[in-house]
Amino acid sequence: MMTDPVLATGMQAGTAVVVLLGAFAKWRGLAVFRRALGGYGLLPDLLIAPVAFAIPAAETLGATALLFPATRTIGAAVLVALLLAFAVALALNIVRGHTDIDCGCSGFGASQASAPRGIGWPHVARALLLAALVATAFIASSARQIVWFDYLTLFFAVLLMVCALFIVDALIANAPRLSHLRNS
Repeated sequence: MMTDPVLATGMQAGTAVVVLLGAFAKWRGLAVFRRALGGYGLLPDLLIAPVAFAIPAAETLGATALLFPATRTIGAAVLVALLLAFAVALALNIVRGHTDIDCGCSGFGASQASAPRGIGWPHVARALLLAALVATAFIASSARQIVWFDYLTLFFAVLLMVCALFIVDALIANAPRLSHLRNS
């Protein structure tokens, strides 16, 4: 099975931009991310601070590596492992009934501390979707000639993908707020 190089690069670059933006938000609010990570209850207190530092570092390095052909496979492996770990951590807490925690995504909707928050299956689906998009790096691309129009297509594909993922992020982030408004 082979993919079109522009399509594969678009999916990978779009996901890399989304992951880099999330990593940047985590770096900016490392203390907030540390609290969110602790809320999952999956790590001993001793490991929360180093893991809270290691996650955005791995996201930054993995997403940056995904952008370059020479390092794309290792970057994809790092990001797929991280995103699958996020999905498992989210799913474990949902199954345990511990859905009132901050997801720690530091995404588009992460803002007001007083607003209702929570995690749900859409968070797991988003992490799995991002992992699937990154995993396209493991599929061989066809060796067709790239022309100028492909670069234009790639630019708009990445822009569209980033916007679409931010819309999904905003919808997921605002779901608890909407539910809170309906129930009040």
